[in-house]
Amino acid sequence: MNTRPLNNPTIPIITLNWNGLSDTLECMEAVFQQSYQDFLVYLVDNGSKGDDAQILQEKFGTHPKVKLVLNDENLGFTKGNNVIMRQLIQEDFEYIALLNNDAFPHKDWLKNLVESAEQHQAGMVATKMVSYFNPQQLDNVGHKMLNTAEIIPIGHMEPVEDHLEVQENMGACAGAVLYSVSMLRDIGVFDEYFETGYEDAEIGVRANVLGYKTIFEPTAIVQHKISQSVNKIRDYEYVKKIQLNIFYAYFKLMPLGVLLINFPSFLFKYGSVLIIDILFFRWSFLKIMLDSIYTTITSERPTILASRRKFMQKHKPISSFKILKKMDFFLWFDIKRFVKFVLLRQKTTFEKYNDSPSEERGARGEERV
Repeated sequence: MNTRPLNNPTIPIITLNWNGLSDTLECMEAVFQQSYQDFLVYLVDNGSKGDDAQILQEKFGTHPKVKLVLNDENLGFTKGNNVIMRQLIQEDFEYIALLNNDAFPHKDWLKNLVESAEQHQAGMVATKMVSYFNPQQLDNVGHKMLNTAEIIPIGHMEPVEDHLEVQENMGACAGAVLYSVSMLRDIGVFDEYFETGYEDAEIGVRANVLGYKTIFEPTAIVQHKISQSVNKIRDYEYVKKIQLNIFYAYFKLMPLGVLLINFPSFLFKYGSVLIIDILFFRWSFLKIMLDSIYTTITSERPTILASRRKFMQKHKPISSFKILKKMDFFLWFDIKRFVKFVLLRQKTTFEKYNDSPSEERGARGEERV
């Protein structure tokens, strides 16, 4: 990569462990092999059960490149990262990297992230996340946003040969990302409305709405086991919360002009979803959507309005026209999704979860207590 010389800033890398010791140990081994050695890992045990904390203390308690943090309880992904990020943005760092414990970086991952951020003056740099179990397939290369509110991973299940150029996007998966500290000081850290899921999507859109450049760097590569932590809590309430998160982020961040221009698409899309769920007897999805819409306009409405008011008072978004240019029109994407999941009857992750016996989900650690 052609770029100006690095000033070799020390990069804090935040990694959370939650009942995933074997993944964490594999992740740390890959981190220690990085070609860019100016880093300090903030390794957080997020209230794991068993002896995870004890083993991490034995292995990394005195390691010169690790600062071990042992939480007494599980703070979730959002708060677990925020506690550390709030500390770090008060210090003299230029960037902060987040790395999931089930993401294993290639040797030049951190080096290429930092070089790309400096070359392109980006506030956020997304990683090329490759499936750990199928190395010929992508997990994602960042996010895009539909004009009907959904924030979608780019490149999911596409060939790794795709997406070979730097490209702008609407944010990055927090499983492997580099954030500019100056950007975080301005826009803030993760919104704690989110617990485990969608916090990275919202902060990416927030950065774009406030005029920051977010990009994908194809030479910064990790292999990702994909949703190892999320699969432990995936159930009806989790899927409903994701839909609530979609509505919350959209109505919190979007200027009035964007909301008005997108309203016909929004109405058509969600009206069509309800009709399709009825016509094709998709009762679980119908229940989730109706429940999410009702909850949004009733109990969640004061929270959304308060967050929107606070955001708009503190920040000045870029023009509605510029935001609309960054969005993808929903129709083609949803037609492909309709064909895949309704006409061809491929199962969604939620359906696969519900079809597995409860004792099997419990054995995998997925049964929610």
